[in-house]
Amino acid sequence: MRKFFFVCIFCVFNMSIAEGQSLLGSTGLGMRLEPIEATQRALGGVAIAGRTPTIIPGDPTASLDLLTSTASVTLQPMWGSYKIGSNQGEFSGTRFPVVGIAFPLGTTGVATLTLNSFFDQNSSASVKDTLQLMGNDIPITDKSDLLGGLSALRMGWAQRISSSIALGASAGVYTGSVERSVVRSFDLDSLPVVTPINEFSDKKEWTYSGPLLSINLSWNPNSSLQIGTALQWSGKINMSPIGASEAEKQSIKAPLELKLGGNWIINPGISLNVGLSSSDWSNSGYPELDAVAVGRTTTYGIGLEWEATRFWSGPFPLRFGYRRSTMPFTFKGHIAKEQSASVGFSVVVAEALELPIAAIDVAIERGKHSASGLEENFNRLTVTLRAGNR
Repeated sequence: MRKFFFVCIFCVFNMSIAEGQSLLGSTGLGMRLEPIEATQRALGGVAIAGRTPTIIPGDPTASLDLLTSTASVTLQPMWGSYKIGSNQGEFSGTRFPVVGIAFPLGTTGVATLTLNSFFDQNSSASVKDTLQLMGNDIPITDKSDLLGGLSALRMGWAQRISSSIALGASAGVYTGSVERSVVRSFDLDSLPVVTPINEFSDKKEWTYSGPLLSINLSWNPNSSLQIGTALQWSGKINMSPIGASEAEKQSIKAPLELKLGGNWIINPGISLNVGLSSSDWSNSGYPELDAVAVGRTTTYGIGLEWEATRFWSGPFPLRFGYRRSTMPFTFKGHIAKEQSASVGFSVVVAEALELPIAAIDVAIERGKHSASGLEENFNRLTVTLRAGNR
């Protein structure tokens, strides 16, 4: 277990976004990444506490039933193909969308520390053209790269007020950085140019900072029904230039985000999960961002969990889900949407008092990103490793 905690800390301070996740990472703040681990992914969830005790950024009530100090790491490889106009290609990459640690405070409270990806800015493009110089048309290639991401580091706390009501809150900061570079190269092989022309390059870098707060409520009106809600507030996200960058400091007003979720045990061994989240990115105070903002975005999902049998040290649930969401920023002036179908399961490695203290959660998604002129078909595998002290 001690080694597993070291792995979690390593991931926190070496969290990175791999290349080629999606073409949607080139617009606005990039590709939106919800702080969802494997159980929520499999059920089409929106990061609101469900029946499985786990660690979810912004909702510490999800960790109230963890019996011991627990660490979790979520790994998420993604691969697929895209088609935009007459151009086709493939993309792939791996990221760590959620890293978390939970510390139970007696039997009715819990403290959490989480780091999650928020936006992925990762794209590369090349454009070939000609430039007239000294009476010659010189072929040029302009290559632009965007690399980085926005993450959120938070501390949370949750407490049971009664047997049916729990309250939670978390506070944190935005972190991360982004680098934008442009390189112009000249193709002189076929031209009688004596003096070489060096390639031109320009690079700008920013770091992100800013506060965020969230509050959430979990209510069990009876033993079969669980209802959860969360409200997240963000201060201004500051983009500060670093190094030799001559860019000005910019501030972005992030919107309020509301999440609602519920879980209903239909009969012993079968439960239904539903979720909804909404936020409005239309008034960020940053003209370049507002120009590509969609406005109000909504995500909804539905899932079914079936406790099929027991395997290894505990129950072996099968999960099925569907999820649909609107991206916050347009792609070439058109609204982009994501939809996916998912299947998943959990393997309990160790159990105490009929609750897992170590488990592996898996979700497999098949989905599509679509906008006018763009279509991406993707496969996404989400694996969460959870382990607690005995």
